[in-house]
Parts: sequence; structure tokens; C-alpha cells
Amino acid sequence: MVASLLSVFLQPPDLTHDHNNKADLHTLEASYGKSMMTTFAKIRPNSVVLVSGGARGVTAQCVIELARQYRCRFLLLGRSAIAEEPAWAEGCGDEATLKRQIMQVFLAQGHKPKPAMVQQRYRAIMTRREIMATLHAVQEAGGQAEYVSVDITDCEALQRAVTAASDRLGAVTGLIHGAGVLADKRIEHKADQDFERVYATKVTGLENLLSCVKPDQLDFLVMFSSFVGLYGNAGQADYALANEILNKSAHRLQQQYPDCRVVAIGWGPWDGGMVTAELKQHFAHLDMALIPPSFGAQLLAAELGPNPSPATQLTVMSRPIDLPTASPYGTGHSHRVRRQMTLAANPFVRDHVIGHQPVLPAMCGLSWIANVCEQRYPSYQFAEAKEFKVLKGIIFNADIAPAHMLDLKEIQSTDTAVTLEALVWSESERRIPRYHYRTHIVLARTAIPTNPTNPTNIAATHAGQVATPPSSLYQDGTLFHLSSFQSLRTILQLDANGLVSQCYLPALRPSQQGQFAVQSFNPYTADIFYQCLIVWIRQYRDLGSLPAGFKCLRQLQPLMFDQTFEVALTITGEDASTVTANATARLANGTTCLEIEAMQMVKSDHLKTLFLENAYAENAVALVS
Repeated sequence: MVASLLSVFLQPPDLTHDHNNKADLHTLEASYGKSMMTTFAKIRPNSVVLVSGGARGVTAQCVIELARQYRCRFLLLGRSAIAEEPAWAEGCGDEATLKRQIMQVFLAQGHKPKPAMVQQRYRAIMTRREIMATLHAVQEAGGQAEYVSVDITDCEALQRAVTAASDRLGAVTGLIHGAGVLADKRIEHKADQDFERVYATKVTGLENLLSCVKPDQLDFLVMFSSFVGLYGNAGQADYALANEILNKSAHRLQQQYPDCRVVAIGWGPWDGGMVTAELKQHFAHLDMALIPPSFGAQLLAAELGPNPSPATQLTVMSRPIDLPTASPYGTGHSHRVRRQMTLAANPFVRDHVIGHQPVLPAMCGLSWIANVCEQRYPSYQFAEAKEFKVLKGIIFNADIAPAHMLDLKEIQSTDTAVTLEALVWSESERRIPRYHYRTHIVLARTAIPTNPTNPTNIAATHAGQVATPPSSLYQDGTLFHLSSFQSLRTILQLDANGLVSQCYLPALRPSQQGQFAVQSFNPYTADIFYQCLIVWIRQYRDLGSLPAGFKCLRQLQPLMFDQTFEVALTITGEDASTVTANATARLANGTTCLEIEAMQMVKSDHLKTLFLENAYAENAVALVS
């Protein structure tokens, strides 16, 4: 275990050391949105804290520590009933003695005790003892606690229970959602009820709790997530999904309610709770120390104190998990992904209309391929696309195929990179394949250097030259692109050898991106490469043009929204039907993001008319392929 508490911000992934903190764990902070920093504690002696799953396990340890530090009141929720302990169980402290007594009771009642029956009765007695011990410990620590038996997935029962308890304890001012269950099985063996039980406890439970107490009345909202939401874990697909939803919910709720401290804490394995003896051996094999209950409880208390971390998501564990060093599949492994694409599901396509028909941008076709590759190989990131070909565009009209297929085949794998062959295709009404895009994708495990050897500021290089605002180019038919793709802001240089432009694209809402959401590759900003070449061809050849493909696109750093960047385009070749160019996209400080080599456009006089027809018309005749 390390000697200091490390804070790792996932974006960007830099390590910082807090040498004043002598705790023995890593804290990984995913700062998707900054919470409001406060100079006063969010929890105080007059706080009333609603806690799901709070009477047992690690959540109970946290409640006891909060009671010790703040002496406040708690409403603890759990599914377990706490009937009076039978007299015959009193004084039976160890497991063997108590189980023998349970068997004797069953025999006296005329039953033949089976192991499952004995275990069930034993668990009920021990659960009651644990709950009562928690209530007693809270009182001894100076707090006040009340336990209510209720299933948090039953919204009506939960609302009744919380309303009644609030009348006794006072209005709830803090919420800790610590409930969780496991049903570990490989996904092919999971039944629907397994998934539902795990998912509902976390996700539906949160929704129901927030139907009882609104975030605008809360000083804080803490969700107990898991490191599994970040790393995944065999047999826990449902648990990982549910916890990752809590992580994202924390970010959303913090934005909506900035006065409420919202955080999802992705706990690593604790020394207790749901970590069995077998799991302890597993984590020992991984050289991962378990979280001491006292440390975890103190960390939670600190997050509700005067100086919390600024993140909405924390992952707490003794060490990061080492990701696999090689492909999880192996050379020759194939994947097929089926996607049904509709115009309604992809609003951005209405901003990419040619001849009154919405056409999928070629860069969006590439992004689908890159995104799926990253999803299949989660420890890798998109680095290059090679030999990208536009074989037949995808048009969102009445003839669009009911489904499009993406076939991937792993053709090379090393410790640092994976190369996959990709083909996007669909079936026509005659069941004849229609091929749309073909390319090779290179995924990299390690980041490619993002800074050029001699960074240059393109805008500064062209200072003093006449800059041309390109707004008219989006109106006179030179470019057909509407708002989702209008990133061209200023043309700094335009001559027979190429052009230099300054660009900026505001962020698109996730709902606007539809099925082509940005991951590491942003197709909406990358589309500027084609736009720049379209402009050059129109200015110097008076022709329209459309993408045919490129030899190589390299991503050195993601080119995201809301960044000013420059594109330098150089013409490298031309024949009767095509124009070829190289281009580079750099941030304003000269940092290279994207490079494209041998980008090829097909030029046509006919396209000039179609570019002017860039408003969607549902009954337009197919003119673009």
C-alpha cells in the first residue's frame, strides 16, 4: 500500500500527490463536473440523514463514524425485519452453538431441519443482532438512529415510511444511498430476475428515494457506487451497469442542484461487507489491500466536511487495477454489430442534406467503426484509420436498409496496439449486400505524443494577412452543411497550393448526436477536413465534390467541441475526376490533433446544384450515392 493519498483526475490522467495525507489508499477522481466548493460542513448536528442499506455492513460503519463526528439523527432503511429475538437464542454467541439450538427448535416443532432452513433462521437472527448493534453504536457515539424495514424498490411503501419517520425525526437534510445486492453470474447464465434485483436496488432505489426527498431540500446526496463501475468485473455486468448509472447521475444532479453536495463514491473492496473469504483471497492474489472500515468511514465524513474534493465521482481503492497487456480476443477473432439507423434517432443528419436528402457524413461512418472498436477493446483507444473507402453513402430516405452491419476482424495484435479490418454493409431488398465503408482501424494502448517538436501558431504566422469570413460559403452553395457542422470561421490563406483556416464548433447536445455520440474521435469536428477541400475545389475548379476516402487519418489528440483550432490543407494531386490533399488540424497553440494523408474527393459539376438543395424534403428523389 502506498504511503500517501493519491488523487488521479481521469481527464486528463495526471498523478498528483498529497504528501500531507498519510492514508494508505488511492482516490481516483472523475471530475465530469465540478461541484460547488464550500467552506462549511454539509453535515451538522441538526442534520437528519436518510440512509438506505444503512443498518448493516460498510454503510453502517460510515453512519457510526458520522454520528461520532457530528452527533446528528439518522433514518436507516433496510429490507430485513427485526422481530424480537427468541428467548432460546439468547446467550448463543458462536455460530456452531446457535445453529445447534436452531436444529433443536425445528426438531421440537416436528420438522426435519434441512441445512437451508437452519441457515435461513441463523441469518435472520444474526441480521437482527447486527441492526441492533448499529443502533446502539450510533447512540453510544452521540447520535440518534431509527430503523425502518422497507424495500426501497417499492415506491409507495417507501414514501409512507419516510413520511411517517420524518414526522418523528424532522425533515430529511441529507441522503446516503448505500443499498446494494449481488447476483454474480456470467451474463449468459443470468436470469431476468437476477439482473432486475441488482439493477433495481441501485437505480430504481435512487429514483424512489428522490421521490421522497427532493434534492433541493438536501445539503448533500451521497451514492455508494463501486470500482466495478469503472473497471468491470467478471459475473457483475448488472452491478457494473447500475453503479455506472449512479456515477453519471451524480454529475447530472450536481449540475441541476449546485447547492447540494453530490458525489458517487466507487468503493473498492472493503475488509467486510460483501467481501467474502474467497473474495479476500482473490484480492490478495491481485496484491490489492482491502479498505479498512475506519478509513472508509473517515473518508466519507471528510467528503461531507468543510473541504470536500471538487469531483462528483470518486473511486477509492488501494491500487489501480492493471489492464490486460494484450488483446482480449486474439488475431483472427471476428465481431459483427447490427445497427438500425433512422433519421429520428439521428437529428444531426438533417444538417447534412444534399439534393434534399439527409446523407450520413463519411466521418460519422468512421466514428461508428472507431467507437465499436473501443467498446470491444476497452483498454485501447482509437489512433489511426487506414485505407478508408466510401463505397456507397448511407442516405436516410425510404430506401434505407432496415439494418446496417459492421463486421470487424482482428488482423494484428501487439502489447501496444491492435489492428482491425472493418466493413460496413447492408442488404438490399433482393438480399444483395451493399457495401458502404471499408477501412483498417489501429487502436493504441499508450497515448501518442500530442505536441509537435516545434509547435507553431498558425494564426500568428498569418497575422497581418487579409482574413476571409466564410459565412457566405455556407449560403452560396459552396458548402451544404448546416449548423451542426459549420466549424469554418475564418480563411487565413487560400491559393493554388491549398488553404489555411481557423475553426470552432460549439458542442452538440447528446440528443443531437443520436447514435453517433462522440467518444475519443469527434466526427463533427473532423468533417472540417472535407469541408476545406470542398471549398478549394469550388474556388479553383468551380465544381462540387464529395469524399471518396483517404490513405490514413491519425489522431494524436481528440479534437473536441468548443476549441479553436486551425486546419492547414495542401493539394498533392489531381486527375480528371478526383483531387487529393493532405491536411493537419492543430489547436491554437500548435498542438497537433489530427493528420489526414491522401484525402481524396470526387469532383462533379452536377453537385453544385445539389449543394444548394440542402433543406430536407421527405419525398425527394434519390440523387446522391
